[in-house]
Amino acid sequence: MRSRGGGMKRANPAFRDRFNLVALAAVILLVALSLLTQANAQFYAGGDFYQRQTIWVVVGGALFFGASVFDLRLVERSAYVFYGAVFALLVLTLIIGTSPTGEFKRWIKLGAFNIQASEFAKLAVVLALARYLHQRKERMPGEDARQSGAYDITDLGIPALMVFVPLLLIMRQPDLGTSLMLLFVAGTMLAMEGLRRRAVVIVGVLLVVAVPVAWKSGVIQDYQKDRVYKLVDQDWEKVDDKTGAIVETRTTQVEQAIWAIGTGGFSGAGHRAGSRARLGKLPEVHTDFIAPMVAEEHGLVGMTVMLFLFWLLVVWSLRTAYDSRSRFSRLVAIGIAALVGWQVFINIGMVTGILPVVGLPLPFLSYGGSSMMMLMISLGLLFNIAIKRGRM
Repeated sequence: MRSRGGGMKRANPAFRDRFNLVALAAVILLVALSLLTQANAQFYAGGDFYQRQTIWVVVGGALFFGASVFDLRLVERSAYVFYGAVFALLVLTLIIGTSPTGEFKRWIKLGAFNIQASEFAKLAVVLALARYLHQRKERMPGEDARQSGAYDITDLGIPALMVFVPLLLIMRQPDLGTSLMLLFVAGTMLAMEGLRRRAVVIVGVLLVVAVPVAWKSGVIQDYQKDRVYKLVDQDWEKVDDKTGAIVETRTTQVEQAIWAIGTGGFSGAGHRAGSRARLGKLPEVHTDFIAPMVAEEHGLVGMTVMLFLFWLLVVWSLRTAYDSRSRFSRLVAIGIAALVGWQVFINIGMVTGILPVVGLPLPFLSYGGSSMMMLMISLGLLFNIAIKRGRM
């Protein structure tokens, strides 16, 4: 088989096996770090985050094992069925969904637990898009199928539909962070497959036009706009229209998160010694803003180790994609790399004030059963592909 590209060489079997074990160790360490951080978040904020996260880790471990031994041909054949099931759950969420405040519709309550269908939509889009792109290129003439830029704007109708149907349902919840993730993951998969220049230009123009339209039309809601204003305006204040009183200022989550990161310094304040977290200055410390707690307790050293583990997973995903002998498996591996990489990038960007807050959890570490299950299934599939080199 001819090598793709000029720089990267195929790994020999011994190196591949060692890399797979290293990646598996990274997953185990991130899961352990998840339990540690949730125990600490529970220490600071109360609740039962650690106990519940432990349950999800056990369930996730079983799902990881199941996905790692599942027949990849059956995974491909059932991709559209899984996509349809997630679509049904997203519709059901808008009908009977709930949230802790009752303001949004993001979770389906099942007894003592809540299921967030939008988390599974990330994997559903990866699998469905991988199957469609794989089948489409298999049906193309030989020369077109080999060209990296085989996809023109006219070829993107069905992929766009696959992405925007769940995206619009998720925006209705509303959940801007997950909606953006679907765009970034699908865009990465298509870019890696290859797009003709005209397609790139047209998609770029459409996105430039779509942002102000979404802003003006109310698709992007007022509280989401406020998060952008906080990012770009140092003197931002929210004033009550009736009383004229200031009800919110910029000194909120992000600035407290930055203070916590700075307080941690090089080696951190120590285990459960974070002053910001202890004083309740870090809202949502167990979910989206868990990284500042890690930084405050373990400093630059702890953050570097954490980010290195995520980097290992992304590199492993891309290495697995490159070594895969099946286009479907390669696309799934690329999608999982994008899923992990973009989510870490956006979450860290949020808590450091580089990006607006869009409500996106940090993989593994943030509390959440749906997120943990989706990640473990995804990485189980990736491990499956890595072991079999994507052979179907």
